[in-house]
Amino acid sequence: MAHPKFHLPRAVFVLFFSLSFIVLFSANIPAGYAQTSEDTIVTAYPVPSGLPSKYVSSDFTITAGNTSVPVYVSGENAWGNKVSYAALDTSGLTTVNINVHFSFKSYQLLPQSLGLSGTRNGNSVSVQVNPDTDVTLLLDGDYNGRVLHLFVRSSETNIPLMQDSHVIYYPPGYYDLSAQGPVQITSGQTVYISGGAIVRGRFLVQGSENVTIRGRGILLNDYVNGDGFDEVALALKNSKNVEIRDLIVARDQNAWTAFMWKSSQVDVLNYKAINARYASSDGFNIANSHDVLFDHAFIHTSDDSVAIKGTGNAGYDPAVDPATSPPTYNITYQNSQLWSDANNAIGIGAETLASTFDNIKFQNIDILRNFDDINYPDQLTERAAINICALNATTIQNITFEDIRVEKAKRLINITMEDDFWFGSLPGNWQWPGVIRNVHYKNITSMSDGSNEIRIYGRDAAHLIENITFENIQIGDQFVSAFQDAYFRVNSFARNLELYSSENPNGITTDGPILPDGSTHHAAEQFSLEQGVNHWFYRTWQAGVGTREMVWNLDGSMHWRGPKAWDAIWKADGELYFHPDVTQILLDWVSPRAGKIEINGIVKKSVVNGGDGVTVSIWKNNQMIWPSNGQWQVLEYNDNMGHQTAASTILDKGDVISFRVDKRGTTDYDSTKWTPEITFID
Repeated sequence: MAHPKFHLPRAVFVLFFSLSFIVLFSANIPAGYAQTSEDTIVTAYPVPSGLPSKYVSSDFTITAGNTSVPVYVSGENAWGNKVSYAALDTSGLTTVNINVHFSFKSYQLLPQSLGLSGTRNGNSVSVQVNPDTDVTLLLDGDYNGRVLHLFVRSSETNIPLMQDSHVIYYPPGYYDLSAQGPVQITSGQTVYISGGAIVRGRFLVQGSENVTIRGRGILLNDYVNGDGFDEVALALKNSKNVEIRDLIVARDQNAWTAFMWKSSQVDVLNYKAINARYASSDGFNIANSHDVLFDHAFIHTSDDSVAIKGTGNAGYDPAVDPATSPPTYNITYQNSQLWSDANNAIGIGAETLASTFDNIKFQNIDILRNFDDINYPDQLTERAAINICALNATTIQNITFEDIRVEKAKRLINITMEDDFWFGSLPGNWQWPGVIRNVHYKNITSMSDGSNEIRIYGRDAAHLIENITFENIQIGDQFVSAFQDAYFRVNSFARNLELYSSENPNGITTDGPILPDGSTHHAAEQFSLEQGVNHWFYRTWQAGVGTREMVWNLDGSMHWRGPKAWDAIWKADGELYFHPDVTQILLDWVSPRAGKIEINGIVKKSVVNGGDGVTVSIWKNNQMIWPSNGQWQVLEYNDNMGHQTAASTILDKGDVISFRVDKRGTTDYDSTKWTPEITFID
């Protein structure tokens, strides 16, 4: 293993080509120079001695001019295929030749916004690339297959001195620091990882300021140390005035790649991160921080490429009032490329334990790929290419998404307020005031063949989503010009939505709900005095007796009544109410056709001044589908906030979805409010 600061820079060879002569000389500058035109110099950095061969890609080889460019592998994606990457520096337009070591029929160079087509000769693809360009080679349109990410950078300048006492300098070589704790960087220090250096380790900036981490080398992290420090490649905590520049982070762990927490004045420039391991492999998360700039980032993950979060003062605790936690604000993320094999490409949330999220802007972003989940495709409603998902009641406001280009995704846009995340493993809390407002989507273009759904689901009348503006939203070759377009799915807790297009330059405004005709079955709106109308049935169930049809207004109460003293279903103020007895209450819906559905609705106690609460669940035929853990959800006697009952499933015609309420010990004060909504999404 090499050691930092004790190696002299290696002599390298520089080739200057002219029309009539070649001059060859050596100098104390990085290795691998060559020209591809009369004035262009290409720099590539050799594979360092001692690097295990598993980190070197066998799928691709690259040359730029006459220079061989090393190709590395970060690990495998969720489908078991290797993700390769390479980097070079150049002073001008450069011809890059990529040789692919397996057969393929077609190729694409991403993003499409670059306008690169390249040429093919056998298994070789050649393309001319300018400095400061990130290019992805996609083969046979297979986003799950073997891909190559190429980072073409400008020539490096202002390299720090190895002799500077404030610099932790890693010259070319391989440094395996996995057996020790993270390198802790203190105030005023610079870490420089030179081209040709690969550091297998972790960096921690904690309680420090005026720190720089930079260089053309690679920070590699594919291990778990277990020493009590954060198991991430790069962590910033309680720090300010930090710059991260030109760094490549290659990680192969199902945990975050990098994060900042309670930090400010942070610039992350030309940062490249690849962590395709499924899942939780977020690229660089921002929590309870402010005045942050990301510029020219490239991130490939198998979870959120970027997530802007609130994790509180001392780690995430949903019992804490978000108003007591540090805010997240003044975040700019621009001129970047994102690829997420799971969850979201751009995410705000899911943890929103911050007093506010304010003034956040994403601009000029290419989303190369966004997939929801390999194990639960098309089943998770809180995911999208551009996503805001709140778990904790707080204020999220003044958010802008502008000039975003989406190449491959499923759902396009999502704004939602959720009880929990990932099947209840990450709980939220909505007992405090909260709102999502003043969100602006401008010049959003999707070339994706996914659903391109735009989903906006507020929680309840006390937790609204409001003042949402859509301007120049293009899907394929068509601009979205009406809220009645098939893309919108909006519930009744979204207000003041505005849509601008060439057809409506002055804008149109509406409130939710907005749902495709015939696709939604709303239990309260379709409430009937007859069984089976709109496919709804009002029933009870009792052990040893089975299921029985309820009877309308048997006692003059204007309720559906069961055989006991208290079992009932009724409607008031636009909502449904349930009261069990020794019988369970069943609100059943029989599917009129085959298809995929989403289920939504808040269930909460109506009367909260006594009793011992109730239990609730949702069933498909004879199988519980919510909660996903197979256990009835308990509503305590005073739980007037309740739970969001979000689920999705695939139905055959005639399948029964059953919403059930049961007593606990007694039936006292068991009135429960629940207004389910079922939407076909196929």
